[in-house]
Amino acid sequence: MPGRNLFVASALTALLFIAANLFVERAAKNSVPRQTMHAIDAAPAVIGVFATGSSLVATGFDPQVFERIFQSAGHPIVAVNGALGATGTIEHLLLVRRALRRHTIHELIYGYVDQQMSNDAPTVNADLFGNRAMLYYEEPQIALRYARFNPLDWIEFQTFRCCAIFRERGTIWARVEKLRRAMGEVGMPHQATNRFGRVEDFDLLEAASPEAFTELCTRAMQSGRMLSPPIQELFEEARAGNVRITVVEMPVPPWHAHHFYDLPAWSEFRQDTRQAVERLGASYIDASRWIPDESQFQDHVHLGPSGGAQFTRLLAERLLTATPSTIASTR
Repeated sequence: MPGRNLFVASALTALLFIAANLFVERAAKNSVPRQTMHAIDAAPAVIGVFATGSSLVATGFDPQVFERIFQSAGHPIVAVNGALGATGTIEHLLLVRRALRRHTIHELIYGYVDQQMSNDAPTVNADLFGNRAMLYYEEPQIALRYARFNPLDWIEFQTFRCCAIFRERGTIWARVEKLRRAMGEVGMPHQATNRFGRVEDFDLLEAASPEAFTELCTRAMQSGRMLSPPIQELFEEARAGNVRITVVEMPVPPWHAHHFYDLPAWSEFRQDTRQAVERLGASYIDASRWIPDESQFQDHVHLGPSGGAQFTRLLAERLLTATPSTIASTR
C-alpha cells in the first residue's frame, strides 16, 4: 500500500540518518579543536605563558623552546600553545576563557598578522566550518552574541549544533578532499603539503594586491574600531584574572613584508593598533621582521619548525629581559 511504503521508506531514512549521525559524532571526537581543548585542560594548574591565536601561532610558538630559555635563566615555567588554525577572534576568546577557568595564567601571548584583530564576526552560519565548528559546542551563547546572524542563520545555528552530521560536516569533507586530491595526483607531480593543507592554497590568504591591502587597512581605521569586540572581551577576561598580556605581530615572509608592510597604510594601521592595545593595558611587540630568511617559512604564511624555534627563542629572550619577575616560576 502507498501509505505503508511511505512509512517504511521514512523509517529507513530516519535510521540511516541516525546511524550516519552517530558515525560522524564518533569520528569527530578527536577533531583538531577538541585536541587543542584537551591539551589546554591537561596542562598543569599554573601556566607561566599561554600563547593563542590562529595557525601562525600554532606553528610559530614552540613551548619547549620557550621553557628551555627560561629554565636556563633560572626561571622554570610552564608554556602552553593554545592556538588553533583557521579560526577567528571568537574562537580565541573561547580558548582563553577555557584556559582561565581551569588554570592560573601569568602571561598571555596573543599573536596576529594583517587585520586579524579588527576582522568582523561571521555573518552567516555557513562560515562555521572546519575548526570553527567549535563555536557550536564551546559556549555557543558567545558565538551568538557576536555573530551577526539573521533569523534564518540563527535557526540554522541552533539546528546544526544539535546534530553532528551538520555540526561536524568539516570532518567528512576533510576526508573526501584528501581522497579527491590523492586521485587528482594520479599520474601528476605531487603537490607540496604541510599540516594545514596544500602549500599553494595559502597564497589565497594574502591580499590580492597592495591596493587591496591598503583598502583593508583604511576600512578598519575609518571604522574607528581597531580591535574587534571579541578581542576586547578577551583582554578584559585576562585582566580580570590578573594576567599580563602581550600582543605579538607575528613574523611574515620577506615578500609579504616588502609588498604589504612597507606601505604607508600599514604603518598607520600598526600605530593605531598598537595604541588600541596599549589603551587596554597590554604590551605590543612588532616581530614581523624577526625571521628575514624565506627558507624558514613552510609556505607563504607559516613558519617552519626551525623558524618557529628561532622566533620562540627571540620572544622568550625579549620577555625574559623585559619582565622576568612577572612570569613566576611554575615548576
